Amino acid sequence: MIYYPLILILLFVGPALSSIAIWRSLSIRWHFVLLGIIIFYGILPLLLTWGGMGLAERFGCQSEAIIFRCPNPSWLGELVTGMFFAHWLAIFTIPSAILGSIGLISSLIVKLNPSRTKVNTSGKTTIPFYRSRRHKVISGVCAAIAQRWKLPVQGVRIVTVALAVVIPGLVWLLYVWLWLALPLEPPIESHLVGFK
Repeated sequence: MIYYPLILILLFVGPALSSIAIWRSLSIRWHFVLLGIIIFYGILPLLLTWGGMGLAERFGCQSEAIIFRCPNPSWLGELVTGMFFAHWLAIFTIPSAILGSIGLISSLIVKLNPSRTKVNTSGKTTIPFYRSRRHKVISGVCAAIAQRWKLPVQGVRIVTVALAVVIPGLVWLLYVWLWLALPLEPPIESHLVGFK
């Protein structure tokens, strides 16, 4: 049961990083930085396994069934065993890295070739998704959610805290991701400059 949140986290790291670049409209340089991070994340389990095999060879560790025993220091056997079996995590990190890379490359193509016709065909005014400057307690994420869907801010905060107690890891990870992904609303002065 504890493995499900870990699997979800491993699967959504790549898409989460690419969505940060898309929502924040990051520069081309930051797109390439995030692409490098995503690629490194995808191959990290394989690098750990390779490093574990190198450590086992260097310190003369012997494989006994599925664990390694090292003569000196003895605690190194557990580390080498963990590193050796890290390649199984690649089942989740490589697809996550592929999806994240596709998202970042798509965002980069859109950034390099912007569409000349950005017309809202639905006729509805779209409200930008910004973290609040005035109504924030930690980072303004709850106020942004409340403003976007016209909910009471205190209600969103209470639900967030309740979920953070019930499902701590997943909710805090989602909160930090939204903190990174959502830009802070522009200062009020920038809105008033256009009306002069």
